[in-house]
Amino acid sequence: MRVVMVASESAPYLKTGGLGDVIHSLSKALIKLGHTVYVIMPKYAKLKRSLERKAREGIKIYIDYQWREFDLYEDILDHVRYFFIDYRPYYGREYAYAPPKGDYYDNALRFGFLSLASLQVIRELELKPEVIHIHDWHTGILPLYKSLYYPDLEKVPVVFTIHNAMHQGIFDAHFLPALNLPWEVFHPYGGVEFYGKINFMKAGILFCDVLTTVSPSYAEELKAYCYGLEGVIREKKYFFGILNGIDYDVWNPEKDELIFAKYNPKSFKRGKLKNKTRLKEIFGLKTENYRPLIGIVARLTAQKGFDLIFSSAEEIVKEGFDMLVLGSGEEKYQEMLVELSKKFPNSIKARIEYSEELAHKIYAGADIFLMPSLFEPCGISQMIAMRYGTVPVVRWVGGLKDTVEDFLKDPENGTGFAFENFEPKDMMSALLRARVFYDMEFCNSEKVWSEIVKRCMRQDFSWERSAREYESAYTTARVLRFYDS
Repeated sequence: MRVVMVASESAPYLKTGGLGDVIHSLSKALIKLGHTVYVIMPKYAKLKRSLERKAREGIKIYIDYQWREFDLYEDILDHVRYFFIDYRPYYGREYAYAPPKGDYYDNALRFGFLSLASLQVIRELELKPEVIHIHDWHTGILPLYKSLYYPDLEKVPVVFTIHNAMHQGIFDAHFLPALNLPWEVFHPYGGVEFYGKINFMKAGILFCDVLTTVSPSYAEELKAYCYGLEGVIREKKYFFGILNGIDYDVWNPEKDELIFAKYNPKSFKRGKLKNKTRLKEIFGLKTENYRPLIGIVARLTAQKGFDLIFSSAEEIVKEGFDMLVLGSGEEKYQEMLVELSKKFPNSIKARIEYSEELAHKIYAGADIFLMPSLFEPCGISQMIAMRYGTVPVVRWVGGLKDTVEDFLKDPENGTGFAFENFEPKDMMSALLRARVFYDMEFCNSEKVWSEIVKRCMRQDFSWERSAREYESAYTTARVLRFYDS
């Protein structure tokens, strides 16, 4: 099957979150299953791989009241062929999406351009896809453009994946003519209007053939509440929750060159202890190794549950935990983390940055991975943590509910400790339950903790499983489009 992915980012070229990981990893997994995969994304000013080869020059599209030309670059990585849309007025900026404070005023045009230009690339390069797979609001308007201006692609179905429904791409209605969209599509029922504005995500939901999101539980949650789009989602007959995976070529403690000591389920005790000791040295944490070490690798946002963490920090320290945090994000959370590190210098350390190398070290060296999310479409951090034998303590929501089995609810299959209410006392209760079994191990009592660690490391979160589910979604979309056209 020939699949064209259209997305705003992809690792390793540009990654600001889980979306970038998904695009690259899913594409690789589909290639391994025998499919042909193309990825189309913007050529931002700051990509992590240099691009020198042009696929085409002077491609034209009509948008913002004029004909605009862009060049197309290409690269091949892991047998996936990437195309990069080079239009510097939109993508040659310092930041991919927005500066630290505020948004780019013309993001509607920047990502409308991505959708329209991608369709033109498909046409001019004769890629002849059997399915187009678009991701998040940035590409949501693509199936509408296809229906309006690309009759030659009428038989090609579109699969739309929602990675995070909180960000929908909502813009003032005055952008409609500049986006080369007729006013006839601007109405609330079956159109892109959303309380007097344009909603890119709504367009994607309405005009795609098959809708997916990144975990089964998140799919059910979106039917109940989707920031105003739950009604539109409930009307979508073909809507699937497909759990993300993790790239086992990247996340493998037995082969990981970025950690201090490699290990597997048989040798994890010695390996994790070495990693823990060296990790604490890096952060300047001089406590005894018998104290449970909490690791957090996350964007510093409300979504990731940092309000709970800050509310409970004093109690976390009082109960004998150490905590290491790696991440960057909202300024207020960054400042709060700095203050916590100053207040509890012997127990809490933080790095306000994102470092791929340091992330690997935290996953390998921590005992517990804390992820108390307010909401979590899928989450991959808990899967990576389990791969490295770091036991997750999570709020049971979205993808966390689909990936972490609470040990007390299911001792035979439990892989972590979960809580449901978004309350500090509930999070602390889950941490203390984990602490009980951790302490038992160090007191040479029952070896329950070791069994949980081994169970975590043996979970299958590979992308092959997820890729086969996407294959099924693509087939469904092709059948639907065949009978529609």
